[in-house]
Amino acid sequence: MKKVAIIGAGIAGLTCGIYAQLNGFDTEIYEMHTIPGGECTGWDRKGYHFDGCIHWLVGTKPGTGLGNIWRDTGALDDSVRVIDHDVFIRYEEEGGAVNFYTNAGKLEAHLTRISPEDRGEIKKFCAAIRAVGGFGMPVDKPMDMMKMGDGLKFAVRNMGAISKMSRYGKMTVEEFCARFKSPLLQRAMEAAIPVNTSPMPLIMTMAGMNGGDCGYPEGGSRALAYRMEKKFLSLGGKVFYKAKSERIKVEDGKATGIVLANGREIVADHVISCADGYNTLKVLLEDKYTPDVYNNLFGNPKEYPTITSALVFMGVDADIKSETRAIQIRREAPVSLNGVKSKCVQLISYGFDKNMASEGKSVFSCYYEAEYDYWKALAADKEKYEAEKKRLAEDATAALIRRFPETEGKIEVTDVVTPMTYERYAGAWRGAWMTWAWGGKDVPRYHPGVLTGLENFIMAGMWTLPPGGLPGAGASGRFAAHRLCIQNGMEFKTE
Repeated sequence: MKKVAIIGAGIAGLTCGIYAQLNGFDTEIYEMHTIPGGECTGWDRKGYHFDGCIHWLVGTKPGTGLGNIWRDTGALDDSVRVIDHDVFIRYEEEGGAVNFYTNAGKLEAHLTRISPEDRGEIKKFCAAIRAVGGFGMPVDKPMDMMKMGDGLKFAVRNMGAISKMSRYGKMTVEEFCARFKSPLLQRAMEAAIPVNTSPMPLIMTMAGMNGGDCGYPEGGSRALAYRMEKKFLSLGGKVFYKAKSERIKVEDGKATGIVLANGREIVADHVISCADGYNTLKVLLEDKYTPDVYNNLFGNPKEYPTITSALVFMGVDADIKSETRAIQIRREAPVSLNGVKSKCVQLISYGFDKNMASEGKSVFSCYYEAEYDYWKALAADKEKYEAEKKRLAEDATAALIRRFPETEGKIEVTDVVTPMTYERYAGAWRGAWMTWAWGGKDVPRYHPGVLTGLENFIMAGMWTLPPGGLPGAGASGRFAAHRLCIQNGMEFKTE
């Protein structure tokens, strides 16, 4: 039985470990933290639970490619209640509001009532949502191993979706919003789309929800990671915590194991790094095997930005009812926070999950787009860093009280997460929780994780499958285990 050493017990590492165990390998995972999940995590503060990752999960729909991965790995099972929201996000401004209903028919009727003159553009927008809902990620085999016939079948099966996507794929946010005549719809659409991207993230997410996917697994991120760890351990795998990897051992062009920060050496037949991509290539492998594509992407962060954020969690000693999970509220005037000019503030209510707070209490968070370099500079001065966190907490609590006046005087706990938090606790390059969401042809759709000049090594994780996130992590973990089987002349099994 060949021994496989996996670096990182995040979602990619756990997925890879589970599939490796299912295929007869002796698998050990080495994780620098004390718990599984990586950036898919949550934490407790004075009786409240704050979830740092999942807002919705692609693959909650049974029978989809990602759905099969989550079932295979124990991330989801029949005991886990999946919550599907009626409204994805609500936009509010003085004198007007827009609900982004997850049902395309309901959304179309709602938007048309708001702006009958935009009926044509609304129909096209909702038609794209309907068409793209069945567009699934192909996960049966690593993408570079797919044959022409596989691609043709995928294209034929998704021809309608591809046609609809092509209309929006090259649009900027400004071009998309300008297609609507109603100023309210223009502002609502702009607020619902991530900055510096295209309409596609909004369309893809809402398409999934309309198609019965992208729900929220009750219990959240930490519970999901622990279910995966339980599955891995039940198959005979081993996890070692507080075991930070310092270097990947290489002898005669072959990876032979890993060296931990405490000096312990682990011998293995194969090494799979599911750690942060920058750390894997530039630190653990000492920048000796970095492909040109990654030298370019990691070397030019301004040209190829990654996604990070700041969050303020608030525990409230009151049972606050919210009709929607997320509310995007337009400010009276833009403010500069996190190195980004903000026109809106986004409140997220966790009242739909009873695991977040005890009876009679509530959890809210305030989500902010953030600039890593802004926070990196502040982190050099502890007083300035803490002062900025305090300013962010004050903005979030003020927003919560304005929207829900009944929370005033009842906010018991606040907890601020910055890009430096992701970097410190998960080793995330530039505090990223997703990779490159834009960058055109310079960003690979998929990198196989096999490096020239280095045998018995595979890199996996979201950095090999942009834009990443949990779908990229899960799929890349499966791909790595599949490739491991092929390298050893074995048939890949999922049971």
